Order: sequence, then structure tokens, then C-alpha cells
Amino acid sequence: MERIYTNAFRLKKLKTLVERGVFAVPELQREFVWSARKACDLLDSIYRNYPIGTILIWKTNRRNEGQLRKHLHILPPFNAANRDVYFLVDGQQRLSVLWHIMRGEAASVLNADRKEVHFGRIFFDPYTPNCDSPFVYRKRLLGEMADRLVPVVDMLSSSWRHRIRNHRVRALGRIAECRNRILNYQALMVFCETNDLAEVRETFVRINSLGIRIGAADRAFARASKFNMRGLVRDAQSRLGHGFDRISPETILQTIALAMGGRDVGERAIDAMISKLEKDRRERARFERIWPVLRESFGQAVDYLVYEFGVANLGFLPSEPMITTLALFFLHNRNARPSRAAKRRLQKWFWATAVGARYSGRGHRTNILADASFAERLAANPQAQVAIKLRVPLHILRTTEYGRPGPLSNAFFCLLRLKRPRYLEDGAEIPLGEISTRSNRSDKHHVFPRALLLRHGIGPDRFNCILNICYLVARENQSVGQRAPRYYLGTVPRSRRALALALRSHLIPSVDGEGVWDRGIKRGFKSFLDARARLLVKAFEAQSGMRLFERA
Repeated sequence: MERIYTNAFRLKKLKTLVERGVFAVPELQREFVWSARKACDLLDSIYRNYPIGTILIWKTNRRNEGQLRKHLHILPPFNAANRDVYFLVDGQQRLSVLWHIMRGEAASVLNADRKEVHFGRIFFDPYTPNCDSPFVYRKRLLGEMADRLVPVVDMLSSSWRHRIRNHRVRALGRIAECRNRILNYQALMVFCETNDLAEVRETFVRINSLGIRIGAADRAFARASKFNMRGLVRDAQSRLGHGFDRISPETILQTIALAMGGRDVGERAIDAMISKLEKDRRERARFERIWPVLRESFGQAVDYLVYEFGVANLGFLPSEPMITTLALFFLHNRNARPSRAAKRRLQKWFWATAVGARYSGRGHRTNILADASFAERLAANPQAQVAIKLRVPLHILRTTEYGRPGPLSNAFFCLLRLKRPRYLEDGAEIPLGEISTRSNRSDKHHVFPRALLLRHGIGPDRFNCILNICYLVARENQSVGQRAPRYYLGTVPRSRRALALALRSHLIPSVDGEGVWDRGIKRGFKSFLDARARLLVKAFEAQSGMRLFERA
């Protein structure tokens, strides 16, 4: 570095500098990634006068203005009238939070994970004991909390006295004290003067590797100086529908690395790919030829997952690297639809990978590389085989909980969607839009209700397994209550044929006097689990066209 010096600024002065457009966000920086919880923790540290780390500024002349990022950040834009550029190399997240809170407006933003951070919902509690953190995030205020909590944006606004006037005298004193502590807190800033971009990029990576570790994607974006890799990845994400625009940048970069001939996975592969693109002009030219096709391949892969395998959105996807394998197939297949033979092999690959959780655990690297090779061979030869050897123990079906997303539980819900579940009341198909959210538990129903099983001494480890779950829309779920299956199934108005169709669509076994029709709850539940496990094994193996499970 040519010159390094420090200076301290009160936060109220820092706010003024931000609003004047003094600071700029460089392309190497990450997007805004903080959550509301981290914002509360930052305010608590300031309130207690704890250090919050230095803010590192890269001061450079206008020659490096091309490094300015104009989007994907939440700070005011850089003022082009400034003679020098003050890039935020470290501290963008903290400064972004502080500016939004101090500006006195209840604004909200989306972070890089598409989660809303609403600054108007960060509150100060002037009645809390000093030993506890007085800052909380609440999506809604109920009862006395509405009178107790003070929005921090109100407390820091220029009209703060008017906004907080309804609080008690002692509380008003604590609010004024908190306001003073925040606005007069001194933030330490380190200024580095240099025009050497490579030096700044390496500084960014090293600083973050010592603190909150940055991921492979952010490190790649920071080191890619020959082209805007962050923008390319963002563009690819934005083109994906069905909620797949939230796939991780690492997945896209990993796919690029394999498409460029990489023979490894993970951070090392991404770093090696970026290094090669930075150093080799021919590799960059090759990437520029491949990228438009590969970008389209991601969309083809997503559509295939949705319409062929029942993966309604990203939350249903058994394993994210599946997108890599499918995108590579479509890339090598020039984005054409697979033939019948190739389609059968993709079915085998998908269900075996999902049920066997092949992309998790110790063997995931080997399996991802093997499947990348399979995708390329399949595009060239529809008869190509994927080498999958697995025998999943049957007891896994009993121990996999429906509420915990994972390869097998997600595959289970995809399977049920493909079966086109029907209403119990009339046998008509349930619109798939009503069961399109993997995380929404309101449309998941325990075949044997929880409260019923608890009364008979059967715990959550058994009644929350996927074998006891089916889809029901809200109005039917509410009508079930705590009744045994034989009662609620026996009282729903419908024909016997409609009931048989509905039970079959949910893969619920129905034998007179057994399982759901058994008068004994414990005995019926046990026989139901055994029979449904057999049905699921049969259904999974029919989808895959191969044997997946061990037999007793």
C-alpha cells in the first residue's frame, strides 16, 4: 500500500458523508447479506460501547472508477462530482445497516438470500433490564408490546421527541440516552491509498478470511477482474422461475467449472477455474462461447425438475447439485429435449440420487464428478449408463422426519405430487398450487393425528416420520382434528370409488380391518407404517426403474 492512515468519525457524521455520496461499493464487495438479527446485535454492541471493527476504505483516483458497482447494494449512489473514490472494502454491511436506521425512515430491503430486512421493525425496549439486550426485531407487535417498544428509526429521526412523546419519564430518559450513545459512537476507519487493484482484491479476501469467512462465490467474485462474474451469475439466477432464482452462486460457479473441464468440486475447483480465466485469454474466450448456452441450460434443467420430477420449487429439490448434473446434460445436448432412452436414464439417476442421498456425506465429491461425466456421455449416447449401486435400509423411511428438509423427505413430497393427490371428500384432484410450498406445514397432514398417538404413548420420533404424512388442504385438515383415521375417513361425504381414488393418490394403504381401519390405535398404526413403507418402496422403485431398498 502506498499510504495507510486512520480516522474516527461519529456515526452522525458518518451518516452525513454517506448521504453526500462520498463512499462507493466496489465490484469485489459482497451484496447485502445481513439479517435483522445481526442488525440488532450491531446496535447492542454500539449501545454498550463495544468495538464493532474497523471500516476499511480504499482511496483511489478516478482511474479506478470502473470498479464501481451501481447495483446490488443498499447505500446511496456514489456522487460523480467527487475528485477521489472512497471504496468500501470492509464494513459495507455495518455501514448499510447504520445508514438505513439513522435516516429515520421505516424502509425495508431484501438481502442476498431474498429475505426481507425491515428497518422499521427493529425496536428499542426502554423498560428492559441493563443485563439484557434492549434491541429486538418483531414482525408484528401484539398487546402491551406495542406500547412498550420504540422503533429505532423513530428514536434516531430528527423529529424523535414528537415520535416518542407517549412514553413514561424514566423510559424517555433511557431513549434519549440510547439515541445519544448511537449517534456519538465513534467508528474507526482505516484509509488505504493505492491504485493497484490486484493488491486491493487480495486485501479483501485476506481480511474476510480472518473474520467472517467468505464463501467460494464471494472469493471468486472478488478475484475476477477480467469480467463481471457476479453480474453473470446474478443474471443466470434472475432467469430461473419456480423459485429457483435462489439457487446458490456456488452451484452456478461449480457448474461453470465442470463445464470448462474441471475435475474437482467445491471451493478448490471454483478457485482454480477463476485463476485460469484470469490468466489465460484463450480460456476466457472459450468461456464467453460456452456461457450463453450454459445459462440457457440452467433454465432447461429447472423446467425438467419441475415438470418431470415434481420439484415444485427450490424447497422441494432433494440436493442442489442435481441442478449441476442436469444443466451439464442440457449443455452437452445443445439444450434439446432428451430422447426416450435418455429420459429413462435420467429418471433412474434422479430417484436413486434423491433416495440414496448420494450428494451428501463422504462420497458426495466422487458422485458429483461421476454424474457430471454421465451427463456428458448421456448427451452423446442415450444408452449411457449411470453407475449407481445402493441399497437403502427400510428403517430410513421410519426415521426420516417430514419437517426436516433433506434428500429423502424432499423426494417423498415430490413423489406425492407426481401421484396427483386428491380431495378426500370427493376424489377430485387437489390443485398443485395449494401444495406448492415445501416449508408450509399447514398442507401436510398426519394420517394418524399427533394428539391421538400421544394419548396412546407414541412419541414424535414415530408420528412425525414421512410414513405418517400426506397432503391435505386446510379445510380438510381442520375437519380431521384428533379423530382416528377410521372415523374421519368414514364420515367424509363421498362415494367408495372416490375414497379409493383419494387414498391411492396419497399412497395410503386401505385393507379392511387393518391399518387406518383398525379399531386398535397402536396395532393399527404399526400395521399402517409397515404397509405404507411397502407402498412407498414400490412407488419409488417404479419411478426409478431400479431396485433402491434393501429387503428384510
